[in-house]
Amino acid sequence: MDLVRLKPAAYHITDSYWHLLNAEDGSTYILVECEASFVSYECLIKLNDEELRDYRGLGWLSIQHLANRINYFVGDYNGRRITGPLLEEAIEASKD
Repeated sequence: MDLVRLKPAAYHITDSYWHLLNAEDGSTYILVECEASFVSYECLIKLNDEELRDYRGLGWLSIQHLANRINYFVGDYNGRRITGPLLEEAIEASKD
C-alpha cells in the first residue's frame, strides 16, 4: 500500500471568498463568491440542520468544505439559493 500525499490548492485553504452570517432570527447563512467560466456571482445559502451540526463540531473546516462544494457544485444548491433583498443585505454585511 502506498501513502497518498496531497498538495492542497491555494483556493481550497483560503476563506477570503466566503462569509458566514448570522441573522436576527438566529439563522446562519453562508455567502459564497462563486465562479463559472468568466462569470462570478454571489450565492447565499441558509445552513440546514446537518450543516449546522458540522459547523458546531468542526468549525471553520466544515464551512470551508461547504463553500467549496457550493462553488463547484452550485447546481446541487439551486433549490436553496436565496435571492432578492436578503441576498443584497448579506452582500452589504460582508463588506464590513
